Amino acid sequence: MTLVLCTLSDLDATGAKEIVLDKDGGRSPVFVVRFADRVVGYVNSCPHARLPLNWREDAFFDISNTLLICTSHGAHFDPLTGHCLRGPCKGQSLTPYPVRVEGDKIISDAA
Repeated sequence: MTLVLCTLSDLDATGAKEIVLDKDGGRSPVFVVRFADRVVGYVNSCPHARLPLNWREDAFFDISNTLLICTSHGAHFDPLTGHCLRGPCKGQSLTPYPVRVEGDKIISDAA
């Protein structure tokens, strides 16, 4: 099943967008990031404590806007690979969520 998650313009304000999917009777939060002319998706769950990364709507980047940050524990992640560069889960990675861009829409076939 193909699902439109958001549009590219939805990423303009913060560079990222959280989408909460209804899946198997539960809620499954994912987020989409645009960085360095690429768009990638991740499950919104820090590998350290399984908490969401963002503390407010669509806020996933650190103050420099170059790394994703878990606001609960301070872990920093590479936005293109999801690899944890520093913090309590150093060496671990965010769980990728497959997305692709078609025109101005960000789509997933994993929905």
